[in-house]
Amino acid sequence: MAALALLALARADAASGGKVGLRLELDTPEAARGGESGLVVWAEIEPGWHINAHTPTEPFLIPTAATLTLPPRVTSDPPTYPKPNRKAFAFAQGKELLVYEGRVGIAAGFTVPADFSNSRVRIEAVLRYQACNDATCLPPTTATAELIVPLGATAVPAPRDPPAAGIDADVGRWIAAHGLPVALLLVMLLGLGLNLTPCVYPLISVTLAYFGTQGHHRAARVGLLAATYVLGITLSFSAVGVAAALSGGIFGAALQRPPVLLFIAAVLVALALSSFGLYQLQPPAWVMRRVGGSWRGAAGALFMGLTMGVVAAPCVGPVVLGLLVFVGSQGSLLLGFELFFALGLGMGLPYLVLALAAGSIKGLPRSGEWLLWVERFFGFMLLGLAAYFLSPLLPAAVGQLSVPVLMACAGIYLGFIDRSGRSLRHFRAIQRSVGIAAVALAVWLAVPRPAESTIRWEPLVPARVTAARSAGRPILIDFMADWCIPCHEMERTTYVDPEVRREAERFAMLKADITRETDETNALAEQYEVHGVPTVILLDPAGNELQRLVGYVGPDEMLEAMRKIR
Repeated sequence: MAALALLALARADAASGGKVGLRLELDTPEAARGGESGLVVWAEIEPGWHINAHTPTEPFLIPTAATLTLPPRVTSDPPTYPKPNRKAFAFAQGKELLVYEGRVGIAAGFTVPADFSNSRVRIEAVLRYQACNDATCLPPTTATAELIVPLGATAVPAPRDPPAAGIDADVGRWIAAHGLPVALLLVMLLGLGLNLTPCVYPLISVTLAYFGTQGHHRAARVGLLAATYVLGITLSFSAVGVAAALSGGIFGAALQRPPVLLFIAAVLVALALSSFGLYQLQPPAWVMRRVGGSWRGAAGALFMGLTMGVVAAPCVGPVVLGLLVFVGSQGSLLLGFELFFALGLGMGLPYLVLALAAGSIKGLPRSGEWLLWVERFFGFMLLGLAAYFLSPLLPAAVGQLSVPVLMACAGIYLGFIDRSGRSLRHFRAIQRSVGIAAVALAVWLAVPRPAESTIRWEPLVPARVTAARSAGRPILIDFMADWCIPCHEMERTTYVDPEVRREAERFAMLKADITRETDETNALAEQYEVHGVPTVILLDPAGNELQRLVGYVGPDEMLEAMRKIR
């Protein structure tokens, strides 16, 4: 009965007419003085609608955010948001977005002082969100709920397990934007590229020769030893990834502090300088002797794989460190395991492939100065990672130019200045090709992009409407907002269509931006009875509404509607 009463008190104050109902739920019958209690903010999203994730994929989207109002001296932890769904919408051209749907639980703990005098605690939750369906988005709004919590006399430890809603850490915008399979493939290719560093490449022939001796040159036996060796590599790297994810809370909080970002960037720059040959990093000799000895059979191959990262640490360590920081900041065990497993698999694939292809080891290129060039290539990658961590501290204009400038410098140095491997004719051609491609990409990134639409829009004001009617021109009014994804997609698709642009020349093209809720924008939305965006209204030359299009409108549908009005 007590739980039912609490839920009844919590159902109040849902935003009128909103798409989300809000309620609060305590995980125990009563809160404890002098201890932490668990609380869940439950958001019930209307079927057919979704709200943006707490960390959406696009910066212009309105993030879902919950805030708690508590009595004086009662404190709360930052809310823990559930893992969002990845969903592709027709208007977004297959691009996946991070959204919440259905029933969503946001966890938060609060602590009541031991000497708190009142017998109850009043908690108010406010959820700010933006609701969208498959075609349109509503203006950002809030939902509120209240909970009166009775207090007990003794402290009860708060459960550490998340609620059933699936509380989990976000896996990062870049993975959400491109998909986890693409990210894993890129990391695996990165691991494959690490085999070309001076610390790893010479080990390939030696290790394969060892497998041949241990396997008595029998293909099946050699392949088994190579597979066991690769398993050791992937297990060791996966364990490192899981360990980094377990410290996610520490990384997540630390990465909000500018001194920590500066320190990480400084470490990455120091590691990059070692790649450029200013100094050398290598494990102590006793470590090399301990892990580099000969071991027999499958157990020996597994041990060699497990310790391979120690032997190759001077070259692979900087890249692993950068990936560690990223995984730690995300705090996802599964993500840490998957990314580092992919990295280890990429590093181990050459051993497996070459072991199964008898005799191909003789065709491997010899080590030489070209490996130094590859190491410097990875050095520039580390500098790029350092720029990534510094970007939040830099002005927007500087941050946007940092990548193309660094890429141009890398292309010029690697393609035309660095003399490593110049005695190799074919490798010199590769150097020049990489340099030219990097410089060309840097120029392409640095050149400002043209406007998404060349239509000459004018603001929606009474004077513009009057002028269009006096000139006998039909009127097209586009209601949009910065937080509206379909609106952005129409700018990229519908309004750049050559036929639509040609037809727009005879219209008075008026745009109403309702991103911010003001008296003026509210008056416009009320006058034209606009309840969501995008909304396109077409008026004849007399000012009469002939057609209204709500939601994403493709080029063909827009063109058909415009041609009906003369």
